Amino acid sequence: MITTVTFDLWNTLIQDTRENGEIRAGQRISRIKDQLNKHQFQITKLALEHGYQKCIDHCKNIKSQGLDLGFPEQIYQFLELSSPDIYAKLPFRLIQMIENIYSEIYLEYPSKLHADTHDLLVKLKSSGYKIALISNTSMTPGITFRKFLFDNKIAPLFDALIFSDELQSSKPSTYLFEHALQKLNSSPFQTVHVGDQLETDVLGANLSGINSLLVNKDITTDEFVNIVPDKYATDLSEVFSEIESLNPS
Repeated sequence: MITTVTFDLWNTLIQDTRENGEIRAGQRISRIKDQLNKHQFQITKLALEHGYQKCIDHCKNIKSQGLDLGFPEQIYQFLELSSPDIYAKLPFRLIQMIENIYSEIYLEYPSKLHADTHDLLVKLKSSGYKIALISNTSMTPGITFRKFLFDNKIAPLFDALIFSDELQSSKPSTYLFEHALQKLNSSPFQTVHVGDQLETDVLGANLSGINSLLVNKDITTDEFVNIVPDKYATDLSEVFSEIESLNPS
């Protein structure tokens, strides 16, 4: 009997575009450069762009090991990869300002909720399911996503919000899934995880003994070779019925 549903965030409950991500990156770099220059730390836009990309690569490498960086460590890496030894020279208040710029940009250029997200969560909640979010973060930290979810009035529908940067672990590591189950007092066989990625969502759920439901219109069943979901849907609108089908009639 399924009692608990955990969700991925990116490209599952929210949708974004490459263009929007590029705008956020540009604004981060531009505003941080202005603040550094304003405080007499001369650095070029090119140096910050280089550091930003190197930081993305570093974070991807960490995630490939099932780990993640805490947000302050990510800022440290970004600055050091932009200008070696700069971090130790910056006053604490300026570091805080840079962290705020880096994270808050997302709220100015946010992703959009999938059209069915709110109704699906309400339907699950009203049907008695416990609901959690298990999300890998990238350049935006969990603390900012919490603000986004509250701004969009869906945060209260979750029983737990779990972000990789806060636990320094990333899907497909079983740690995030085990942490969610502990917080919700649920067992793996009573749980289904809903996400869009085979190698993070489905694999992580499978390794944790949790039912997996892949939602991705761009992946065909022919691609289910080494990693196979328990259920498959092409759109979020199909998720509720697929979850219900896991329960005995």
